[in-house]
Amino acid sequence: MPSLGENAVLTAFEVKANPVQFLEAGEQATSYEASKVVIIPAGLENTTSYLQGTRLGPQAILEASVQVELYDEELQFEPIDLGIFTLEGLDFEGQTQEEALALIRRAFKTIIEQSKFAVTLGGEHSVTIPLIRELKERYPDLVVLSFDAHGDLRSTYHGELSHACVMRRIAEMDVPVYIVGVRSCSKEEVEFVQDNPKVKILFDYERAEKAFQVAELLKWGKHLYVTVDLDAFDPAEMPAVGTPEPGGLRWREFFTIFKQVCEQIEVVGFDLVELCPMVGQERASFYAAKLLYKMVGYLGRAGQL
Repeated sequence: MPSLGENAVLTAFEVKANPVQFLEAGEQATSYEASKVVIIPAGLENTTSYLQGTRLGPQAILEASVQVELYDEELQFEPIDLGIFTLEGLDFEGQTQEEALALIRRAFKTIIEQSKFAVTLGGEHSVTIPLIRELKERYPDLVVLSFDAHGDLRSTYHGELSHACVMRRIAEMDVPVYIVGVRSCSKEEVEFVQDNPKVKILFDYERAEKAFQVAELLKWGKHLYVTVDLDAFDPAEMPAVGTPEPGGLRWREFFTIFKQVCEQIEVVGFDLVELCPMVGQERASFYAAKLLYKMVGYLGRAGQL
C-alpha cells in the first residue's frame, strides 16, 4: 500500500500566482505559460534546531527581490527575459512532516512535467528530499551538489526527515552527493562518508589546497541538482541563517564554482534554503534574492534555459 505521502503526490496540484512576484518587473513580468523558470516558495519549518524563522525566508526573498537590478553587468543581459514566474506559497498548516514534503513534491512534479525549470525556496533544508525523490525517477544518473556549512548526514535528528538528515536520506536513494563548504559535522557523519564512496565532502578548511572539480561530479552522472543552504556562506556576508558557522564561502568563490557547473554539466533544478530573516539584517534577504537571480542568469548564459 502506498504511504499517505505517496497518495498525496498522486493528486493534482493547482498552479496559482503569488501576490508578490519575484522582481515585480512591471511590463517585463511573464505569465506562467511563457516562463522558463518557476519559483516554488516552500516555507517549511518543522525540524529547525537553533534559530527559528526559516518559514519566513521565501517571502523575505520575494520582497527584497524588487530592489534587484534587472541588468546583470557581468553576464550582459537581463535574466528576467527568460521568464520567471512565482507560485503562491505552499501552505503547510496542520500538516505532518511527511504530508508537507509530499505537497512540495506535488508542486515540483507539476512544474517540471510542463518543461519548466523549478527553483524551490525554503524553509528548512528538508524541502530538498522530495525534489530528489522525484528527479531520481527521471534521471537515474542524478548527482546532488550541496553547498552547506553542515554535513546533514546524520541518521536521525529530531526525526528521520529532519533538516540535519537531508543528505543522508538522499545518499540512501543511491544518489551521489558532493558537499562543499562544511565546517561543522559529527563523528557519525565523517564515518558515514568514509564508508560511502559516492558521498564526498570538501571541507571549508581544505578549500585553499583542494580546488573544486566538476570532473568529480561527471564520474557519477550527467544530471545535476544544486542545493544551496545559505549558511554555506561566511556569516559576514550572510548573517541571517538558522544555524550560522564561522568561516565559509564568499560570493565570488561560489560563482566561480557555479560557472564551471553550468558550463560542463546539465543542471536540472536548484534550491535556496535556510534564510532566517532578522530585524536589522535585511541585507541578507537581498543577498539571497540576487543570488537566485544571478544563478538563473548563469544558467541562461550557458544555454541551459
